[in-house]
Amino acid sequence: MKLALAVVVVLAIAAAACDNARPARRTAGPVPTGRPPATTLPPSSTSTSTTLAPPAPLVWTRCGGFECATLTVPLDYAQPHGATVGIALIRSRATDPAHRIGSLVVNPGGPGESGIALIGRDVSLMPAGVRQRFDIVEFDPRGVGRSGAISCTTGGAAAETGLGPDPAPSTPAAVSAVVQSNTAYAQACAHAAGALLAHVGSVDVARDLDQLRRALGDQGLTYLGLSYGTLLGATYADLFPTHVRALALDGAIDPALPMNQLQVDQARSFEDALDAFFAACVPGCGWRPNGDPATALNALFDRLRAHPLPAGGGEQAGPAELYSALLSRLYTPTRRASLASALAAAERGDGSAIRSLADTYDGRAPGATINADASNAVNCLDHPVPRDIGQLEAEANAARARAPVFGPILVWGGVVCAVWPVPATRAVHPVHAHGAPPIVVVGTTGDPATPYSWAAALASELDQGVLLTRRGDSHVAFFSSSCVRAALETYFVDRAPPPPGTSCQ
Repeated sequence: MKLALAVVVVLAIAAAACDNARPARRTAGPVPTGRPPATTLPPSSTSTSTTLAPPAPLVWTRCGGFECATLTVPLDYAQPHGATVGIALIRSRATDPAHRIGSLVVNPGGPGESGIALIGRDVSLMPAGVRQRFDIVEFDPRGVGRSGAISCTTGGAAAETGLGPDPAPSTPAAVSAVVQSNTAYAQACAHAAGALLAHVGSVDVARDLDQLRRALGDQGLTYLGLSYGTLLGATYADLFPTHVRALALDGAIDPALPMNQLQVDQARSFEDALDAFFAACVPGCGWRPNGDPATALNALFDRLRAHPLPAGGGEQAGPAELYSALLSRLYTPTRRASLASALAAAERGDGSAIRSLADTYDGRAPGATINADASNAVNCLDHPVPRDIGQLEAEANAARARAPVFGPILVWGGVVCAVWPVPATRAVHPVHAHGAPPIVVVGTTGDPATPYSWAAALASELDQGVLLTRRGDSHVAFFSSSCVRAALETYFVDRAPPPPGTSCQ
């Protein structure tokens, strides 16, 4: 999901155009969509990293008020002496070096999100006690940003107009168009990324994390993962449970759920957020749907399918842009006023606001910190989806009954993985992390992108999982709840998790 863009990002399914076709967009949430047969790598023992040669010493240099370095890791951990990848790092030094504990590694979400681009925001929102005692370290995962960014865009007519096929097809012709578009996109990714494409999943990035821990000189990893970062953190705990010092996983994804279940759960949560938006719009919200917002939205979708709206600069806004605009604004109630304005403008025939919201969400806007191509690559390695398009279509139809607006698009988002050129590498299974210390899992009761049930499930699956509940209705809690920040500050500094049953506002 491509999480609340600000704080995390959820899985995403493609945003770049390829020749004359563009794949279905990035979905919103920490997972992509689907689940087919796939080749999976078995969990490795904690000895994997210790049998590798120690990473080369990090050479830190000043960069824009922070310090930057590059960690060199194997491209393929099965061939540790073969090709390598450079992982770009950035850190903010502890403000009380005399009492420094170590490093806190942060993953802000995604997949495909640049930690380097977001460190300024993240450091500014860290509790003072954390900044005093820890170096705050972020990184661009392999395939993202300064770590060999994957880019699959090849131009063509779709790139010029920004339009591709309907991402929620309902006719045989529309299904064929989506499959053809995503097949062209997947082939472009294979050509552009080469050998890297098979090695950007969470299993490889978790191994990179352990090499980073070693390079930083920390005996155990102290880590904050947001949204997708929770799946990465859980994967790390699965592979290296005895290397954990303190892991906080906020906006959790349940690693035991198959893709289709993740998609349906997420679609239902976004549908609940949409219903709340509709309820607020009945008395008035800047968008006037004549007292029936659901009917008005369906009519707008039909209109855009028939005639995409001009969006300025030769671009257009179609149904895919409308889906992305909706998802981008439903992460938190404070974003919904801009959605109402964009919908009102679209009803007047102006698609520019819809297009702007979609471009930001899909990683196409200038200054975007999310790489949708990398997001798709990671999702397809992390989440097996059906290779049978007929099965995918049946799952999309079933999802429509549970979530009429978002069910079909989130399930169809998995079509890119159905035609992906490399198989999934993460085994879908409960993570127990036997031998790890207490791991704190944070869940928000009304989180639209990562449902609270996922956090509760992950906490129960872990041998020493501790569930910290935030009562609210936005995505992830660390940056919006002082109560959660205080609890995690104590956990990071003293390794004291919150008492069972702790609840925050």
